Amino acid sequence: MSHLLDLKYTFRVMLRQPGFTLFTTLMMAAGLGICIYMYALIDTLIFRPLPFPQGQRMVLIAPELNGVRQGDLPLSYADFKAIQAKSRHLTETGYYYAKPVNLNLDGKAARYQANYNQSDLFHFTRTQPVKGRLFNSQDNEPGAPPVVIIGDTLWQNYFAGRQDIIGQRILIDGISTRIIGVMPPGYEFPLNVQVWLPSQLDESKFTPETAPKIYAFAKTAPGSSRAAADAELQAIMAARAEQYPEINQGHSAFTITFQESFEGEDSKVFYYMMLAGVGFVLILACCNVSNLLLARAGERTKESAIRLAHGASPLRLMSQMMYESTLICLCGGLLAILLAGWALTLTNALLPGFVPDKPPYWWQLTLNGDVLMKSFGLIVLVSLLTGGFPAWKMSRSHISDVLRDGTRGAQSRSSGRLSRILVTVEIMLSASVVCLGLLLTLIVWQARQIDYGIKPQNVYTAKVTLPSAQYQTPDKKTTFYTRLVNHLRGEQGVLQAGLISFLPGQFTWLGQIELQGQSVLKSEQSGLPQSHNVVVYPGTLSALGVKPEAGRLLTMADHAGSQRVAVVTRSFVRRFWPGESHVIGKRFRWANSKYDHHWYTVVGIVPHIIQSRPFGFRQHLPTVYRSALQAPVASFSLVAKGVTGSGLTQTLRRAVSDTDVSVSAWQIKPMAALLQRNTAGLTFMAILFNVFGLIALLLAGSGIYGVMTRTIHQRRQELAIRQAMGATHHNVIRMLMKRSLIQLGSGIVLALPVALTAGPLLIRLMGHSPVPVWLLFVLTSVGLSAVVMTATYLPARRALRLAPMDALRS
Repeated sequence: MSHLLDLKYTFRVMLRQPGFTLFTTLMMAAGLGICIYMYALIDTLIFRPLPFPQGQRMVLIAPELNGVRQGDLPLSYADFKAIQAKSRHLTETGYYYAKPVNLNLDGKAARYQANYNQSDLFHFTRTQPVKGRLFNSQDNEPGAPPVVIIGDTLWQNYFAGRQDIIGQRILIDGISTRIIGVMPPGYEFPLNVQVWLPSQLDESKFTPETAPKIYAFAKTAPGSSRAAADAELQAIMAARAEQYPEINQGHSAFTITFQESFEGEDSKVFYYMMLAGVGFVLILACCNVSNLLLARAGERTKESAIRLAHGASPLRLMSQMMYESTLICLCGGLLAILLAGWALTLTNALLPGFVPDKPPYWWQLTLNGDVLMKSFGLIVLVSLLTGGFPAWKMSRSHISDVLRDGTRGAQSRSSGRLSRILVTVEIMLSASVVCLGLLLTLIVWQARQIDYGIKPQNVYTAKVTLPSAQYQTPDKKTTFYTRLVNHLRGEQGVLQAGLISFLPGQFTWLGQIELQGQSVLKSEQSGLPQSHNVVVYPGTLSALGVKPEAGRLLTMADHAGSQRVAVVTRSFVRRFWPGESHVIGKRFRWANSKYDHHWYTVVGIVPHIIQSRPFGFRQHLPTVYRSALQAPVASFSLVAKGVTGSGLTQTLRRAVSDTDVSVSAWQIKPMAALLQRNTAGLTFMAILFNVFGLIALLLAGSGIYGVMTRTIHQRRQELAIRQAMGATHHNVIRMLMKRSLIQLGSGIVLALPVALTAGPLLIRLMGHSPVPVWLLFVLTSVGLSAVVMTATYLPARRALRLAPMDALRS
């Protein structure tokens, strides 16, 4: 019964001051809302297990080269077989390899990502087809009749969901293939796959030196951990290095989740920083609400003392204060969940713009049961922390001390000290979040302004993959290149055309460079410096606006029957021939290549071109450009420079189809748009961080304003006495400003190590900032000082408008 009375009393108190109730509720909703939203976002992107049974145990086995983890690269098949045979901490090991394929049905061509695997991949995910069957051991035998399993999206879009799909045939890269199964809706394992073909690797055809590259997957054994699996992998690979020192020296392996492989392992550090940022904002909201509740408790100190004197228990007074904080946090928490759900729905619509092709299947942002449970747990914890301390502080007050501690309206020394500490913490948190938000904004701005070394204006690109059955020989590939490029150059509105294996701004093959005359043991080749390896058709670099600094670009004379030549970037020259002025004519080769042992002669030097995203170490790596007539590839990007920046989509698609009807062009986009996508995801994160910073600044300013308003209200009689004793308005305001300046200085000093530690880490992960961290911190401090001074001056000026005698009588 007493609790019901306390609850009614709390409602009356909250309704009596609706402005205070609304202000604290919105403040808590802001802090909880961005915290719930950010946790749901990051949990979906990288921490939540894959949506399969035992998804929390699923990992990839990735290579490590000379201590550098390469989570997005494939593993040697020979190393995989050794791991599969010896590992005890990993179970259900399997492999796959992927490549785009061309599908053709009744003259209708389309491109899809195909996955080559054994039947164990479907058992790994515990998934059965909705129609037909899975692969069996006979399907994986070399030379077995070609069969395929397709995804639901392909079935619906390409075959219109026809019910007699099983047994139908389709041309895949020119080979008639029988459809044996259809997977359930949403199934795209391992990554955005709609076509599954049986792997038919013939182990008798290759040695450890010539083994193909594959992607290996596994589950950590029951009762084991990734750390134990990593230690075991290192031991297995160390034994391999002793057994095969020429090919395995410096090689190791480690486990990585599918999400980490897609995002990049370093992204976890960035996401932890984002979580820390929203945590700061939540703590800031808690400090604000706690400070305001503490100020309100100070207003009711005399009332509480009288109630204690009349026999009320301290626990009863604590429960009343806790009811108030709990109701504020519950109302704020419910509003926060609604806001977070709305923000996640909006973000789902934006996600496709963050990746070149399509988002992975696990990118489904929702407030699932796990997130909601943790959200409610967070709300309860925050309500305890927010109201618990003011309630405990009030219950510890001794009746005689309270009644003796000044006149009505005076603020106790202990509660005043605690309030000042909370304000100092708010300033520290605000300065940290705002400074890091500005830093991330500048990093993104710098990345968006970066010069990739090309001129993307009016350039359109399209991806093309040649069917392996029809284009097995180099001559067939180069014949297709020439016909396609000549056809495209003859189209109206096309100024220049070409093709390239990897566009600037996209990840490429990496290889170790060995210079002619350099004595390198085979076991030492893996430790040589790396370079990007790109194949281009003659005229492509010109279409991209690249001009030679020395020598010449590649020409049609650089064909298979001529000397092997290459164009290198200026960064390549600085890395491998520093200080030398005559580089044209020097020779090098790929040290670790299993297929290309030719020596290449440098015939031209071009400016540095970024062949990766504008973040991380890869943007600084040099690049080698080889002729597509000498090193033809099956997958490439078509490049066309037009008179205008539009209207080339159909031109590119028609040129490919006219050259070979079984080949299709896909992902047709302006070059500028592709480069912009490199920074889209980070731009979104920077906007989020700035929103956090803005909310932190508003919370700090409004919190300080609210606390100062209530503090000055409590001290109005003291201030009136000071004025009656001769103090001027200027003296009183200066006294209040001095106290705020002390809190401001303390908060900024506490924020300094946070900014100087997290700032350089952010720069190392993301890229360069045009403004040093210390200068950003100074600018942040100046801006925060203006906020704090304004939040102090406004309530002080309003309070001083009241005549001293009126204040003494109030």
